[in-house]
Amino acid sequence: MSRTNLGLIYCFTFVTLEAFQAVYFGAVFQRADSFAVGGLVFGLSVAGCVIVTAVFRPGELWAALRSWKTIASLNIVVTVTWTTYFFAIQLVEPAVVFTVFSGMVPLGTVIAGWLGVPEASSPRRQLEKAGNLFILVSILALAAITVFGFSGFVRGGWIAALAGVVLAAISGGFTAVVILCSVRLNHRGVGPLAAFGLRFFLYALVAAAAFSVGLDDKGTVLPAGELALIVAIGLLVISFPLYLVQKAVPLVHATVIAAVTALGPVFVFVMQLIEGRVDHSMATLAGTVVYMCGALLAALSAARFAESRLSLQKQSV
Repeated sequence: MSRTNLGLIYCFTFVTLEAFQAVYFGAVFQRADSFAVGGLVFGLSVAGCVIVTAVFRPGELWAALRSWKTIASLNIVVTVTWTTYFFAIQLVEPAVVFTVFSGMVPLGTVIAGWLGVPEASSPRRQLEKAGNLFILVSILALAAITVFGFSGFVRGGWIAALAGVVLAAISGGFTAVVILCSVRLNHRGVGPLAAFGLRFFLYALVAAAAFSVGLDDKGTVLPAGELALIVAIGLLVISFPLYLVQKAVPLVHATVIAAVTALGPVFVFVMQLIEGRVDHSMATLAGTVVYMCGALLAALSAARFAESRLSLQKQSV
């Protein structure tokens, strides 16, 4: 099998697992405590990643200690990101949450660039600006579709709908900050495995405290076996997809990865139909298609910019 085909398999597997994650947890958290599940998933991720890093790459842990301020900031942002995401998928249609979340990542990066964050960058070409505009329009449209009752699922009235969209937007925007912090750590010698494990310390503690006071108590106690299965699936669909992206990076062009991941919301929509819990909504599908067009435009623009820079570098040599 060629390197490109292997990279594409990694990309499509990543998108499929991410889509499954949104739909699966959207259903599970209707009856399970999100802090119990999240605390166990991320607590185990912390333990596993830190132990493996300590054994095979201890120097990365020392590098992380030297960057403790960035690690602390990353923990705060990650805690907000996953708490808001887990509540959002309980309140509104998973396809809406995933699209708004995905769209806010590039928009959040743009905002960070405007604010002067060195790891961020603002749109450089008109095509990229047009793509981001499409993404913004899709987010606003999906917000209106959800609030006014045209989406496939809302757990409550318009207030719950608005809360779900806002929480999804916050989660996506903070994810952009997570990415930028991870880039900063990587430049300081902290690899992706160490950074992934160290970012969840605070969330695990907050989740344990929130579970103890019943902040997301659904009034039901899951059997130990069922909870163990949910946690195992959580480890598979949260941690493993991030590993697949890392594996795909050296095999295919970044634009290909961006283009494939742009299909994510559509994958979520299809999985919703297969699951059957969420009603079919053509309005939601239209919003996700608008987002996909914007994401593909932005990816195409980024590819052209990268090619032009590479060409200039070759000419200068």
